[in-house]
Amino acid sequence: MMTTSKEQVEQLVAEILQDSTEEDEEVLLHLLNGLREKQQGIHRRYINATLHMVGKFEPEVSEVRIPITPVIHNTIKVPHGGIVATIADAAMGGLASRSVPEGYNVVTKNMNISYIATTTNKELIARGRFVHKGRQTLVMECDIEDETGRRLAIATGSFFVIHRRP
Repeated sequence: MMTTSKEQVEQLVAEILQDSTEEDEEVLLHLLNGLREKQQGIHRRYINATLHMVGKFEPEVSEVRIPITPVIHNTIKVPHGGIVATIADAAMGGLASRSVPEGYNVVTKNMNISYIATTTNKELIARGRFVHKGRQTLVMECDIEDETGRRLAIATGSFFVIHRRP
């Protein structure tokens, strides 16, 4: 008899819980809550749900926040540099995509990030803004901080305007 995906998930979760640490359970709960929020329509993309990403976008500036949890830690238990880059890209790209005409979107053409410090605090915050708004290319800047205002990184990115896919 062939097992279904649902049965495989139930079996895997049971096995994980049988051998879990407190941190494993915290991570599993974080991921499952994110998936539940995706199902409820709170998040449109799995990456946003996984990271519990929230954003505010105004015409000229954006702010994207994620909690710092073991899900995003690197081996020294601080936020992984790739995650810092991901929220910078989300802040800049989200703002850029909201600025283009109906029927268009943007893709990241280039991104540069300089890491300044790390944190063990509670939240990562990326604030994006425009440097240049062209018809085909948008250039952005972004500061990444923790909730205390400690600057962790600065990023720049260029975004290419494309026709939105159906």
